[in-house]
Amino acid sequence: MSFSAARLALAARLLSAGLVVFAAGAVSCLSASPVSAQQSGGTDGGAKGEAERIDYSVTFDGLAETDADLEEEMRAQSLALDLIDDPPRSAAGLRRRAERDVERFGQVLRGAGLYDGTVRFSIEEAETPRDGNREGGARRLIYHVDPGALYVIEAIETAEGPDAPMTPADEGTLAAIGLDIGQPAAAQPVITAEGALTRRYRMRGHPFAEVARRQTVIDRETKTMTVRYRLAPGPLAHFGAMRIEGAERVEQAFIARHAAWSEGARYDIRLVEETQRDLASSGLFESVAVSPVAVDDPNAVDQSSQDEGIAVPVRVELVERAHRSLGFGASYSTSVGPGVSAFWEHRNLFQSGERLRTTLSASPIERGGEANFRKPFFRRDDQALLADGEIKDTTTDAFDELRASAFIGVERRLSDVWTVTLGPTLDLIEQETDDTGNDQIALVGMRGNLRRDSTDSPLNPTRGGRLDISLTPYTDIGATASEFVSGAVSGSRYLSIDADSRFVLAGRARLGAILGAERREIPAGKRFYAGGGGSVRGYGYQRLGPLDGDLDPVGGRSVMEVGLELRTRITETIGLVPFIEGGNVYSEDLPPVDELDLLWGAGLGLRYYTDIGPVRLDVAIPINKRRNIDDSYQIYVSLGQAF
Repeated sequence: MSFSAARLALAARLLSAGLVVFAAGAVSCLSASPVSAQQSGGTDGGAKGEAERIDYSVTFDGLAETDADLEEEMRAQSLALDLIDDPPRSAAGLRRRAERDVERFGQVLRGAGLYDGTVRFSIEEAETPRDGNREGGARRLIYHVDPGALYVIEAIETAEGPDAPMTPADEGTLAAIGLDIGQPAAAQPVITAEGALTRRYRMRGHPFAEVARRQTVIDRETKTMTVRYRLAPGPLAHFGAMRIEGAERVEQAFIARHAAWSEGARYDIRLVEETQRDLASSGLFESVAVSPVAVDDPNAVDQSSQDEGIAVPVRVELVERAHRSLGFGASYSTSVGPGVSAFWEHRNLFQSGERLRTTLSASPIERGGEANFRKPFFRRDDQALLADGEIKDTTTDAFDELRASAFIGVERRLSDVWTVTLGPTLDLIEQETDDTGNDQIALVGMRGNLRRDSTDSPLNPTRGGRLDISLTPYTDIGATASEFVSGAVSGSRYLSIDADSRFVLAGRARLGAILGAERREIPAGKRFYAGGGGSVRGYGYQRLGPLDGDLDPVGGRSVMEVGLELRTRITETIGLVPFIEGGNVYSEDLPPVDELDLLWGAGLGLRYYTDIGPVRLDVAIPINKRRNIDDSYQIYVSLGQAF
């Protein structure tokens, strides 16, 4: 017992001593922790830890002014430049960044056809400290670039199949793939040509063609490159059955009529792409994918069409969108006042893409409604049935009119950009003017339109142009029995000055004439007028042309307008548009060439770009301001570009 008690007493003393030592050590560690943080370079070490970061600048040496594009690409690929606002903590960290850049820059040089190019780097102390300017950092990272000789393409060879010998590409192949002998041996054109070569085969009946291997061989002595493409063309094929997936409320027969090919015709990828574009532009689908279906046995030839190879089905994968929509619009101009409109549209009325759109609109000068119906594939695949109806009550300084009108006709597509429309019209008019009093008129006409549209957008075009030629003979089947012909030519053109379409030059012109009747015999609503937001900005609505004794417009038998805009995009959503426009209306049946006397307006517009088109605010002044007729300025607000 005494031995055990002694051992217990000794253990107690040792435990007490250990606790004292542990406590002392803890106090010592706590007191030493700030010093340890500074020594370790931690971020909590205050100014000293921050000072250990290596600020630096980056420069390139050895590149000529003609190598500006090369330097720009290197800067875009540089890790050191990308992380310059996050300096490394040591010189070794800066060297690691530079070493990675050297690898990247080597790829840039080879991609540009500079296969002998070299890049090395050096790090020097800057003459002046940073002083808040990153370009004057504490270190100078200098990349020494020697581009070397530019390699050119000496030969382009192709082969079909795994064992076929390589042969020089013919002129047709070179033109199709965009390569030529003697051009710089840059990487991107060689890669792009691979896709073009594959596409060429898919245009010629091989839906599954691909480049099995692309090989480039450089000769350092002659500074040339040989490019070789080994193709796997796959089987020759013709179009088989169409397989439609995802159609719910749209008739499959209607979808099948969009096919640009005939079953049994040789396969051509361009027809597949055209079909996909047509289906996408119908407005019925959220997404459209058209692609050939790989056959189980590619060697099984359709015996009914030996020359055309195998029959390849085409899959059409669709996701339908909502077919009904409701929308609202608003506009304002100082000469007209505010205007509002609302529309309802059904794009699949009878399950075959029939579109019905009804619109109600109201402004101080015009109230009414209209309905427009369009049925595609009417009797022909390239033809549509059109039907329009309209009732409008108009009150202007020129005339008061209540009009009901109707049109029914056909629209035929002549090509990708040309369409023609033809059909009879009927206008029932009750009008009141200062010169003719009250009249009731019944006009029968035959409307004809020839249109060309190559623009890239309906609301905000940046390329292409539009042309509209209209001609309508009218006969009044009422008391006057007058006859006249109204015609007009209008066009617009859009030119992108830069690749990103941030600067677009847009111009337009309009010329109209009415033949066969005097002005008094022509209903006021069928005469020509000019001035206002859709015409010559800076002048009031319909204020150009002949005026009566009360300075009210009376309209004319001919019109001429021109306009020019420079559409500049300041940001992705904001744009400025300076513009100038001119025009006039004439009593003669043709504009007098020797006395056009155009009235000019100019101004500046603000654009706010949205997904559905730009919101437009224009302020314009009349350059040829007429006393007691024209205001000092006009303001216009609406959706979409002016033209």
